[in-house]
Amino acid sequence: MIHELLLALSGYPGTIFTWNKRVGLQVSQDLPFLHPSETNVLNRICKLGSDYIRFTEFIEQHTGHVHQQEHHTNQPNQTGLHGIYLRAFCTGLDSMLQPYRQNLLDLEQEFLGDPHLTISHVNYKLDQFQLLFPSVMVVVETIKSQKIHGCQILETVYKHSCGGLPPVRMALEKILAVCHGVMYKQLAAWMLHGLLLDQSEEFFVKQGPSAGGAAASQEEEEEDLGLGGLSGKQLRELQDLRLIEEENMLAPSLQQFSLRTEMLPSYIPIRVAEKILFVGESVQMFENHNHSPSRAGKLHINTLFQQQNEKIDFFVFLQIIKDFYLLGRGELYQVFIDLAQHMLKTPPTAVTEHDVNVAFQQAAHKVLLDDDNLLPLLHLTVDYQGKESKEGSGPRDGANPPQDTSPREIPPTGWAALGLTYKVQWPLHILFTPAVLEKYNVVFRYLLSVRRVQSQLQHCWALQMQRKHLKSSQTDAVKWRLRNHMAFLIDNLQYYLQVDVLESQFSQLLQQINSTRDFESIRLAHDHFLSNLLAQSFILLKPVFHCLNEILELCHNFCSLVSQTVASLDDRGTAQLDILVKGFRRQSSLLFKILSSVRNHQINSDLAQLLLRLDYNKYYTQAGGTLGR
Repeated sequence: MIHELLLALSGYPGTIFTWNKRVGLQVSQDLPFLHPSETNVLNRICKLGSDYIRFTEFIEQHTGHVHQQEHHTNQPNQTGLHGIYLRAFCTGLDSMLQPYRQNLLDLEQEFLGDPHLTISHVNYKLDQFQLLFPSVMVVVETIKSQKIHGCQILETVYKHSCGGLPPVRMALEKILAVCHGVMYKQLAAWMLHGLLLDQSEEFFVKQGPSAGGAAASQEEEEEDLGLGGLSGKQLRELQDLRLIEEENMLAPSLQQFSLRTEMLPSYIPIRVAEKILFVGESVQMFENHNHSPSRAGKLHINTLFQQQNEKIDFFVFLQIIKDFYLLGRGELYQVFIDLAQHMLKTPPTAVTEHDVNVAFQQAAHKVLLDDDNLLPLLHLTVDYQGKESKEGSGPRDGANPPQDTSPREIPPTGWAALGLTYKVQWPLHILFTPAVLEKYNVVFRYLLSVRRVQSQLQHCWALQMQRKHLKSSQTDAVKWRLRNHMAFLIDNLQYYLQVDVLESQFSQLLQQINSTRDFESIRLAHDHFLSNLLAQSFILLKPVFHCLNEILELCHNFCSLVSQTVASLDDRGTAQLDILVKGFRRQSSLLFKILSSVRNHQINSDLAQLLLRLDYNKYYTQAGGTLGR
């Protein structure tokens, strides 16, 4: 019976130890000479045989290389699992079973030498596998049930290897090492030769654009925009046609690659994966241009920013970011605000985005910005109710990160839904990722709101000058004094943002880039620059940011009231003006208290700098920290 047991544990059941697909290997129930306690011990040992048989079935099914038993014949692969990572996992699993097989051989020799050994000896010798096999079986069943594929197998094995059982951890780490061998070969081919060897789509680098944003919904694709029967899909195709043609002319042989993030193991940071992507793309580019990859490390960082025979100047791109995302081209946005004011003052519709892009192009022509290579890469976006995020798909890939596709609330105005996208050319997308451009978009909307309010207050001043010959009332004096106080605060805020923050930080960024040839140093310098923009413009400081937004809203409401009233204010207008005066006093007082408390504690130099602008002659202080009295 002992030899029957050893054969069954080796995967060859018989009449004493029978195999059932549902319950596995177990001792026959019709053996009268076995005591119930012996039956329990034998069934405990048989669990190892059951796991071993299932292991070998799994290995044979996906590799065809193991000692296959006759009782469970070869079965075709019906699970849909395939790939080199799965074969590597099976290879590691097979090597993990080798100590178990060796123990069975040793037991056979021991029983041949001493026929008086008992079943307890078998139980003792194989006890080390009682914890190991069930734990590894969990991994196998997870792969089978969830159809885990490619590098996802690495993640699955890694997570299960982080337990507290040393035998299980050591066994899974050995299996993981075998699977890593496949990944290392793919990494070597990609980073040394620019070759993507991935027939089964298992690697975390893929050919083609990122799948971060799904295609637009069917409703959006077929939505009639009221433009001669054009649908949303047709309109986007017309808008993007020129970009597609330019991309084909600039890079007919250059393939686009991106990360397949769902395949990336958690122990490989996304930044490391982006470096791997960048290196492989760079090597492939040099291969395409008959350059030796060994020279790549000796070239200046700007040499990497070259596509076909046209150099993409990194500093020129930074200037584009400054001019358009950070409103460096103030004259452009001044004209755009005037042209788009009537389009964006109401909630946006499906055609608003098209209209504002036409206005943007007109504004560019009016200020003599006729760069045929630059303007097609810029695109204003307007979110509206029912619109689903489509960034990351089509030729706009890399512009913005995918947003939540759930229904959104109706934006109060088009200005609140306005955004800017830019078609980032390779290899600048390594630095200017969708997440980075979205942060720039946050700054863009904030700066544009300040510039728009400043323009409206200047328009109110022009109205004041036109009416200065008319007889004024006490209400008019209150109205124009409030405008002066609002303009004083907004002008100083605008000067602080553009000079103390943007110009200062941008100059520091250029100096840091000029002083290094290291790509990682440039990346860190840019990340530091963007973080400083968000911090010093108070976007990250919620109390100040909320207070400034309330002030901007009060200024906007004041300008609307003044623009709609030609003559002196009536009783209703006077009541609205009184509400605005009280609101501006309250918010300006709150802003002064926040700035003063931070200055007294010397916590934030940015707040202190803004307070210095607002209170340079102590007028703010003498007014009790309240403007609009």
